[in-house]
Amino acid sequence: MRILLITGSYPPMRCGVGAYTQRLALALAELKDVKVTVLTDERAGPILERDGVEVLPVIRGWGITELAKVTKYVRRITPDVVHIQYPTQGYSGRMPALLPLLMRFLCKPCVQTWHEPVLGRGGGWQSIGLDVLITVREELMTKIPRLTQRALRNTRVSWIPAASLLPTVTLHDDERLKIRQQYVSDGEALLVYYGFVAPLKGIEVLLEIVAKTKAQLLMACDFQQSDSYHQSLLNLIYEMGIESRVTVVGFLPDEQLSCILAASDAVVFPFRDGALACNSTIDGAVAQGAFVLTTSLVDCGYNKDRNIYFAKPGNVEEMIASIQRYAGYRIPCKPSTSEWRSIAEQHLNIYKQLAAI
Repeated sequence: MRILLITGSYPPMRCGVGAYTQRLALALAELKDVKVTVLTDERAGPILERDGVEVLPVIRGWGITELAKVTKYVRRITPDVVHIQYPTQGYSGRMPALLPLLMRFLCKPCVQTWHEPVLGRGGGWQSIGLDVLITVREELMTKIPRLTQRALRNTRVSWIPAASLLPTVTLHDDERLKIRQQYVSDGEALLVYYGFVAPLKGIEVLLEIVAKTKAQLLMACDFQQSDSYHQSLLNLIYEMGIESRVTVVGFLPDEQLSCILAASDAVVFPFRDGALACNSTIDGAVAQGAFVLTTSLVDCGYNKDRNIYFAKPGNVEEMIASIQRYAGYRIPCKPSTSEWRSIAEQHLNIYKQLAAI
């Protein structure tokens, strides 16, 4: 079976959906008699084939004029099923919303995965031509406009949750100590944050936690000079007098990031409005066995099976208390290989059903 995945972002581009697409593509390529091609943004270049996945970074700008290029590659590849990932950091222009309709004209079964609710009028257009809609969050369909829901009334909807996007590592005590010595002194707690920086992430709360404790904070993320919100956070760090206790290292290679997470005392994600039930960033930290602190409007307290504490959004004192109690506690890491194989098999079952129609 030939599968064509279309995504606006793909590694080395920085995008969670792009990273998800790569994991899905690799897992699908490991299945018997499956050939996977990824059609993506030219910024993911160069063209290559690795681990059974052919990557074609040829789309520029994602404007309507690029529909002709997509058509050319669909006809050249002759896939049994076309699977579109949405949204991504790389998409721009109106072309992505028209892809399912294009696949209908090309007589290609079309699947689309929504990683976030598709809001506004565009969701209605995006539904035309879809055979199957996959969501990674069970509650996602309740958050889209009624017009889009009506447009999807004849479309099959499936829920396939994601798994960790990071490789899992198991550190020996001496390896963990070597990593920690780069960032903390004896007796200090090492807090870690990784991912994109945006208002909904609750970074202000994280800085307040650092200011009220003796913790060191390692931030594996980027602060852009052109972003006023990013600059406001950097100013806040200096105003709070904690610049000596906050280290920003930028985005890191996956293996290095996994090692840092596994060596940390706590990985902290104090989302402003609470974390969603399915969050690949949190899953990546949980997979390393590290203690994770986040916020939720639904869950509360400590979950020992996942080594994660759910605090109320904005409740700094509760978060500090959880760090004081659980920081440094670890559980065995949980490799996601079997999970991604299951995810790939669920997708393949859908593809086969469509191809047989």
